[in-house]
Amino acid sequence: MTRCLFAAALSMAAVCASQAALATPPACGRYVDADSGARLEIDDAVRARLLREGSAPASQHYRVTGTKLRLFDTDQGYASDFTVSADGRTLTEVDDTFRKTFVLAEARSCDAGPAPAALGSCRADLDACFADIGHASADRLRAACDDGVAIACVRWIDSLREAQDLEPFERPAACREDDPSFSKDACDHAASALLARALTEAVGSMYADDKPLPAQALAPLPALCAKHGSAKVCNEVAEQLWIGGRHADARTALDIACKRGGDPEACRHATALAGAASLQPQRAEHLPCGRYVASTGLMSELDFGDRGLVPSLGGQLRARIEHGQVRIRHDKGGDFVFAPVAGDMLIGIDSWNRYAVYARDGGAATCAAPAVYIEKPLVEDCPQPGRESIAACCARGSLHGCNTLGHQRALSGDWAGAKPEYLKVCTAGVRVGCENLARAFAHGDESIPDLLDALCAKDATHVACDVRDTTPWATLALSQAADELLRDLEREEETAKDTDPGRAD
Repeated sequence: MTRCLFAAALSMAAVCASQAALATPPACGRYVDADSGARLEIDDAVRARLLREGSAPASQHYRVTGTKLRLFDTDQGYASDFTVSADGRTLTEVDDTFRKTFVLAEARSCDAGPAPAALGSCRADLDACFADIGHASADRLRAACDDGVAIACVRWIDSLREAQDLEPFERPAACREDDPSFSKDACDHAASALLARALTEAVGSMYADDKPLPAQALAPLPALCAKHGSAKVCNEVAEQLWIGGRHADARTALDIACKRGGDPEACRHATALAGAASLQPQRAEHLPCGRYVASTGLMSELDFGDRGLVPSLGGQLRARIEHGQVRIRHDKGGDFVFAPVAGDMLIGIDSWNRYAVYARDGGAATCAAPAVYIEKPLVEDCPQPGRESIAACCARGSLHGCNTLGHQRALSGDWAGAKPEYLKVCTAGVRVGCENLARAFAHGDESIPDLLDALCAKDATHVACDVRDTTPWATLALSQAADELLRDLEREEETAKDTDPGRAD
């Protein structure tokens, strides 16, 4: 009898321990992390939203197991683990790196949850889905996207973009041993040429315009945004539509990201675009003249003046017409790109000024005609590693080799040695050579403006004239003076340490 009572007591204790290990499921409602101000809105039995000030709500799914809650960020594709308090009112993040403690601030009735996840779908096993997203096929990504996982939609759009960039080089016949033209020397030459081509395309793509998706790839994107409605998806859709020239559809996607997705940045862009009666680009036949202002964009003001000059921070930039667009070359090697639209307005096409609408706001009424300069491309014909040294490339007349040789010397601090190499490239009419000379000025060589003036005096269309006009010489001189002052202070500090051995570091 005693043995039976003891067994029953053990059984009851086990039941009690099991119950103690279970927490009350978290209620639907608003939870707040006091330290960061972040809010977790639990909407139903599986969905939640994470809200931070100034950002769009991040879509979440969650799963409760005993006292543990796993929160899946379906916008970003990662999971976080929390411990649920016994009363279900506090969620404490397990990872203490940026630990959040969400405390229930307002309980609400739960919404009707989504339809149950289909067997084998992304939502049915978000752990496996997130692990798979980085290398999933386009079909699997689209299926996960249709299942409501925003990061899968974004990765699917990325896969469309990546697919059009995959243009593998064909192996030269001279490098195939089964080909009659096979030759080791010829193969080496062909391989060097291919490497040069790859380098040229890689460097050029750093500053090239964004490449639009094909029309058939753009076609399903508006419906994808309308169906999904999340800021994450609709912002990505808007970007691709804008790059593809479907500006009105991009505005609609931003509007959805604003109103349904709750993204304040999308609201800002949608509001700016609403100020344009039409977003249909017109072909630019001449440069604008006068001041244009925008509420968004990196360039909040464009003040077009004589000869296409546009004031910028500490200097001037040069505008030109190319392929019916207004382009302004910037100091990173690429262009700011604008297109005229109805109402004497411009819209920003490039990534820096995307979605910006510029309206005429006074300024000059007439402007002198723009200058036109003749430029030569820098042919990447001295790949490294290659069959000859950089110095040998330069000696045989490769401007690429001379420019690279200049870089080698400049990086070692020998700007005086770099100057003649850059001058060769500049004299040949290659813009980057002239721009590298301007960098030599920033390192103390005050003769550079005179060198550019001399080239310009011989030929008013030489690219050196443009670099002379648009380089912020005063800013570079100030930077040089600041560097020299810093070096002087460092030398004084070292001298003080040497003359006062007891001085502490």
